[in-house]
Amino acid sequence: MKQHSRPLASALHKVTEKIYRKRGFAAAGVVSHWPAIVGADMARHTIPERLDSNGTLRLRVDGPHATDLQHQEPQILEKIATYFGYRAVHRLSLIQGPLEKKAPPPEPVREAPLDSDSAKTLAGALEGTRNDGVKSALARLGNAVLGQARDS
Repeated sequence: MKQHSRPLASALHKVTEKIYRKRGFAAAGVVSHWPAIVGADMARHTIPERLDSNGTLRLRVDGPHATDLQHQEPQILEKIATYFGYRAVHRLSLIQGPLEKKAPPPEPVREAPLDSDSAKTLAGALEGTRNDGVKSALARLGNAVLGQARDS
C-alpha cells in the first residue's frame, strides 16, 4: 500500500483554523500574513485582534500611531482587499494600547564544517532522497547534529 505524504501546512491549517475562527478570523491569514498585507513598518505598530462578523477589524495600535492609522484607513482596507482578492474587511476599529514587543530574531549559528568522514556519512545517508527541498533540509539538520556530536 502506497502512502502519500501531506504538506505540514495543510495539517497545521486544520488545527489552527478552529482557534482563529473562534476569535473571528475565518480568514486566518489576516493574522499570520499581517506584515505582508500592510508592510513591515505598519505591522510593527499594529496587530489585528479580531474580525467581527460585520466586517470590522479590531486593530490594536501603539498609542502615537492611532491618528496616522485613522487617516490611512482607506489605504489599509484596500491593501487587505487586494491581498485576499475580496473585501474581507469593511472598516477598522482602532484600540489604543501597548503591543507585545517581540525580541529580535537570534543571530544564525555559524556551524563549523564537518570532518571528511562525517561529511561522507551524511552524503551517503541523503543519496536516495529525490526531493531537493527535503534533501537540503536534511543536510542542514545532519550538519547541525553531526557538528554538535563532534563538539561534545
